[in-house]
Amino acid sequence: MAFQQKTVVLGIGKMGGALVNGWISSKLIPASKIIGVRSDASKVKQTTSQLKIKVTTSTDLALKGARLIILAVKPQKLKDVLSQVGGFISKNALVVSIAAGVSTEQIEKLLPQGCPVVRVMPNTPSLLSAGMAAVAGGKRAKPAHVKLVLKLFAAVGKSIPVREDQMDWVTAVSGSGPAYVFHMIEAMIEAGVKGGLDEKVALALVAQTVYGAARMVQETGKSPAELRIQVTSSGGTTQAALDKMTELGFKAIVEKAMSAAAQRSAELQKLNG
Repeated sequence: MAFQQKTVVLGIGKMGGALVNGWISSKLIPASKIIGVRSDASKVKQTTSQLKIKVTTSTDLALKGARLIILAVKPQKLKDVLSQVGGFISKNALVVSIAAGVSTEQIEKLLPQGCPVVRVMPNTPSLLSAGMAAVAGGKRAKPAHVKLVLKLFAAVGKSIPVREDQMDWVTAVSGSGPAYVFHMIEAMIEAGVKGGLDEKVALALVAQTVYGAARMVQETGKSPAELRIQVTSSGGTTQAALDKMTELGFKAIVEKAMSAAAQRSAELQKLNG
């Protein structure tokens, strides 16, 4: 059943636009019920044309009567924005934040008493409807609120419920995760080119290999370890590469890098406090 209440995407940009496209195409929310808010007046016409929804710079007018509000502004601007417009938000509205490093408690303090907040960590593959979103409800959010948000973000990929105290590691694993994969792809392409491959050929080989490997993890029912063992012949080329990775501490590097991301997420939350 479609969500028929007035919906506002505050700070609509690429991620907000991806969500809107997903909702409209899946018939979750009619375009007529969605309003986007942009601070840059020069981009209002362009965004309206692209998304086929109403877009405005008037935050107070947009928020009037809204029952679902997506906070898609940058984390460092969120506190200032809510300090200015929080009073226009109804206590009956569901507020959904995709701002990294800002807790539901921090957001609740800037909203009317009783207003429920749900926090989401999506990632950039949402732009291709292949995203992963982790969803955590704040103290005021009811199970029905979380269920609705899970459904809304599943429109651009997949969604999963988590506890909010897990969000720093969610950020490290999936929020920042695409960048790690892109970096690995860069490294594999560079190695292939150094070995004599044409760059376009190396790109095609690596991109499809990564895509296919991810699908195997999702669709075969086998663990990554099982799939790795399956493709690794004793004394073969794959074994030689994996042995070198082990020698150079590949797993330790990944763990330390992701720990740094989780730590930075926690630091940002303190800064936004």
